[in-house]
Amino acid sequence: MAQTGSIRDKISFIKIEDDSNSLKYADKLMEGEILCIDFNDCPKEQAEGVLNFLSGVNYATDGKVTKISKNVFLFAIKEQYKDPDIKNFIAKYSK
Repeated sequence: MAQTGSIRDKISFIKIEDDSNSLKYADKLMEGEILCIDFNDCPKEQAEGVLNFLSGVNYATDGKVTKISKNVFLFAIKEQYKDPDIKNFIAKYSK
């Protein structure tokens, strides 16, 4: 299911500072959005909670989580990982 446009059109880049919007991000995942979430500015315990919660939501929607860097994760439905642009993004930025 390849989409057209730039990678910024395909992925929502989110930098979070706390766990206050977890349900909003869960809704986005359930709607099929691809989320790249940066936890660098979020307290560790809150970041772990959000990561665990969204990982569960992602699993329930037949999704997959990929670690991009130390505190940055990509959440997407498995089918979306077949998109060449997503594959290239992961290959370029994963550490």
